[in-house]
Amino acid sequence: IGELALPVQAKLLRALEAREITRLGAEKPIPVLARVVAATHRDLDADVEAKRFRQDLYYRLNVHILKVPPLRERGADVALLVNHFLTILCDRFGVRRKAIDDGAMAVLSAYDWSRNNVRELRNIVERLIIAAGDGNIGPDHIPPEIAEHDGDAQATSLQEKRAEAERQIIIDALERNDGHVTNTARELGLSDHASLLKIMRRLGIRRG
Repeated sequence: IGELALPVQAKLLRALEAREITRLGAEKPIPVLARVVAATHRDLDADVEAKRFRQDLYYRLNVHILKVPPLRERGADVALLVNHFLTILCDRFGVRRKAIDDGAMAVLSAYDWSRNNVRELRNIVERLIIAAGDGNIGPDHIPPEIAEHDGDAQATSLQEKRAEAERQIIIDALERNDGHVTNTARELGLSDHASLLKIMRRLGIRRG
């Protein structure tokens, strides 16, 4: 919303206030009833002060505010976003859904993400999919500008926590499937039971 030119702001305000619009070339107005959800990364208070944004429109829209903190302030969301982007990007590229191991995920979670926020993360995930080729994503695929970030200690701690969380998820899934590895692998979205057995060995989980 903060990027709208002043003339467009005036038209939007008029439509919200009058609850009607007039199509280009038409003579009669058309009644409309709409709820507006607007987003911006700009400081609209400063823009109003600098007369780059209409004060009347600002107060008309400023009814309920949801502030979304930048990604660098919500590191717990990194894993969720990475898995989301892996799903949609692998589908778009027409490749098998790739898994990302704990070490790679820990490095991504420890990174600052202060430049382009979620857009930067999506770009990195796309690069990881390409770099991994036919395999899954590991620490060796992380770009140097991310991997060399000085968050090694934090990454180690995160890696340990994620490994324990992953271990518990697999144990719970095995219990739900009465220890049946193939059914458990299917529930967890793994390609086959061999992939699950490999993860179980890495995490020290014994069968039965």
